[in-house]
Amino acid sequence: MTSASMTFGRSTRVAPALGNQLLSALASSAVKTLRRLDNWLLSLQQTEPRDAESVMAWASRIEATEPGFAADLRAAALRSMEKSGR
Repeated sequence: MTSASMTFGRSTRVAPALGNQLLSALASSAVKTLRRLDNWLLSLQQTEPRDAESVMAWASRIEATEPGFAADLRAAALRSMEKSGR
């Protein structure tokens, strides 16, 4: 027999370290919290505009920061309004 296989009356079962369990619980809690935060942030995203009036309102909101894109949006919305009016 080798010394590694002899127990001399003490238990061969090793108790898990308490620090590891706490770290695991903390990591699990952090991941769950981050997932909830991510889902909440995704739910706050605005939906894309579906009609010409919504596109015009969107163009008005972004005109100060992106005037070229706002002009393109307005032109597309006006073309859509003309087509639907015919």
